[in-house]
Amino acid sequence: MAVGVVAVGQHATGVIAIGGIATGFVAFGQVSTGVVAIGQLARGGIAVGQLAIGLAAIGQLAIGVAWVGGLGIGATRGFGVTLGLFPETAVNSARAHLRWRWNQLRGIPDDQPIVEPDPPWRIPAATLGTAALSIVWWFIAGRAMIEAVHG
Repeated sequence: MAVGVVAVGQHATGVIAIGGIATGFVAFGQVSTGVVAIGQLARGGIAVGQLAIGLAAIGQLAIGVAWVGGLGIGATRGFGVTLGLFPETAVNSARAHLRWRWNQLRGIPDDQPIVEPDPPWRIPAATLGTAALSIVWWFIAGRAMIEAVHG
């Protein structure tokens, strides 16, 4: 058991943890849990690994609540063979609408964007899917992060 600000060992716990089972703010290891977790089985806020679950996740098999890259599922999709629950047209329309509102607040003349409508079931289904991903993330990663902080 290694414990400290920078912990290196089989069971490492620290702000920066490196080891087989690493828990910390930044964790590197086969089984890593942290705000930034990198390893084969990574779980946390930003997770990178072969099997990663996080709010944002990149990996061979990844579950990202908000964003995912590699091979996996998330609310919005990144690169790779990913499934974004919210369609790209909805994300781009929301981005264009926010840009238009921001320009309007700053007094910059801009045309209101034309929104491509999605099927009426798409956004509620994506919202429910993202809620399900959030619940899965909480039970796999969120509780582990809270337990790591509180000991």
